[in-house]
Amino acid sequence: MPLRRAVLTFALLAAPALSSASAAPEVFVAYPPEGYRVAFDHVILEGSVPPGAGLKIGGEAVPVGPDGLFMLWWPLRPGANDLRLSTTVGGQTGTRTLHVTRTVVAPLPATPTQIDPESVTPREPLEFWDAAGDAPAERTVTVAFLGSPRGQAAFRVGGGPPLPMREVSAGRYEGAYLLPASARLEQAPVTVSLTGRSGQTVTAVAPGRLSSTGSGPFTGTQRAGTVRGLGLNDAGNVTTTLGGEAFLYPRDGMTFTLVGRQGEDVRARLAPGVSVLITEKQLEVMPGKPAFGRSGPVTLETVPPAAVLTTLPIPPATPPVTAPPVAPEAVPPAAPGDLRVRVPLGGALVPFTVAQEQGGRRLTLTLYGLDTLPTLPAPLADPLVAGAEVQPVGLGVTRLTLDLTAPQAWGFTANYDGGDLLLTVRRPPALDAAQPLAGRVIVLDAGHGGTQWGGAGSLRVPEKDLTLPIAQRAAELLRERGAQVILTRDADVTLGLYERDLTAEAAHADLLVSIHANALPDGRDPRGLRGPEVYFTHPQAGAPAAALLTALRRTLPDLGAGAGLKPGANLALTRPTTQPSLLIETAYLTDPQNLRTLMDPSGRERFAQAIAAGIADFYAAQVSVR
Repeated sequence: MPLRRAVLTFALLAAPALSSASAAPEVFVAYPPEGYRVAFDHVILEGSVPPGAGLKIGGEAVPVGPDGLFMLWWPLRPGANDLRLSTTVGGQTGTRTLHVTRTVVAPLPATPTQIDPESVTPREPLEFWDAAGDAPAERTVTVAFLGSPRGQAAFRVGGGPPLPMREVSAGRYEGAYLLPASARLEQAPVTVSLTGRSGQTVTAVAPGRLSSTGSGPFTGTQRAGTVRGLGLNDAGNVTTTLGGEAFLYPRDGMTFTLVGRQGEDVRARLAPGVSVLITEKQLEVMPGKPAFGRSGPVTLETVPPAAVLTTLPIPPATPPVTAPPVAPEAVPPAAPGDLRVRVPLGGALVPFTVAQEQGGRRLTLTLYGLDTLPTLPAPLADPLVAGAEVQPVGLGVTRLTLDLTAPQAWGFTANYDGGDLLLTVRRPPALDAAQPLAGRVIVLDAGHGGTQWGGAGSLRVPEKDLTLPIAQRAAELLRERGAQVILTRDADVTLGLYERDLTAEAAHADLLVSIHANALPDGRDPRGLRGPEVYFTHPQAGAPAAALLTALRRTLPDLGAGAGLKPGANLALTRPTTQPSLLIETAYLTDPQNLRTLMDPSGRERFAQAIAAGIADFYAAQVSVR
């Protein structure tokens, strides 16, 4: 979840009740937890005392609201900070001491010459199984360490010659090793050396060793049953670039050419010069290189309405979700049915990516490992399709672009079907102009729940208990307008992120909206940061996100404008593609007035009214553009 500080469960479970007249008042600290360590010179210190009580920290009086809320940007000195908090009300005084440590990483001194052994890279073993097929960038290994500043540094691999390193910042040294394509190494150590200003030389060995075996590529196949859903994009199965950024989300059976190992990950070559890292445990690994796929004519298909009505089983929660599953007959049929673009692969389940571009007017399918290009039918006889093009964009890389007659705002997926790839595009629903929400299937997700407390509630109510009543009330309002609303949870239960997503996919939902409250990470000054934000990943969710943001700002202007729309978010609850998926950060828990609005039943009613109105406004706008 974006910018979220998790509340420690034990802190809330142990939170004392507000004092009675006969007991000493107590200080509740929502954040930071006792014994916390932070690398910044300030910390958000927040919590509450009994209404009407005062608060002192180290004998200094600090601002407290009439409701007892305090929210401070508190300075920390390096090392241990013992914050003595005392509150007084009705002649009674209560105290507590909070221990917070500000960690400071001190640079190594110039003398004596030193190397921090924990900083030497590579940290993990690196294996190259087919260096001859790797591009120079894929054979380049970064060597780095922290040491005494203003020295002369070098490194060597195995028994090779010393290679220079440069000091890129005070005390940080970096170098690059280009593995020769024909090299043969077996667990070769990487040794760094540093000669200091005094002439003293010290050395250290990186934990990760280098191997170049030439044993050739292997085949890795995504294990059956590891990928849930059609459009969840589960980060537990993601492949990443060598720099750690998400690249593609595999499907069951997706086949990779494996050419190396980096720690617990294997490296796959999608195309010359294009490598990704994959967790090895999700793959079946076999000797030999996979065969290239052979494509043929692309075909357009329309799913019969009966197929649209087929739903997947809604996954169980713990305890079970109280909302009933969607009955097949309750799912509105797409007329005449979803569009499917069938791309022959010749039985080779090659890796692919699919993305929305140009504000949702284009779907781009990129395939890795085809040795023949797909061919397109002419003309493309479908009212949803304005045009299509197939292009080779590199050796073994094929791009199919599908231009649409209107921005796609209803959902899309791509998956294997036998030996083919199916790109499925949902058509716009048939909306009733008099009642646009009639028959729409809306999934509302109250963030967190059960053992997942969410953000720290300074007035002793955590995020999970603020989002649920908003979602429940918004559901009532939407049902009054004719929508079918499914709540991922209707009680304080624990749900996994992907259980929430699967609920929407199984129901063939029109929209997934996850409701949260925002908070700041360590090191961010909370003063002045307030108001709503709406996160989404794909352009198809842009229009409903904008409608919701407008409704929130209109209904709750006292929140502040907030940072607004957050497109391109990489969140589990916004990545699903089977329907527009978005996440609302209603307000900031780290802003006193935003928090008070969330705590107030009338404030939560306004949030629910705004969410329901924003969804209704989106669908009404879809009627007006047709």
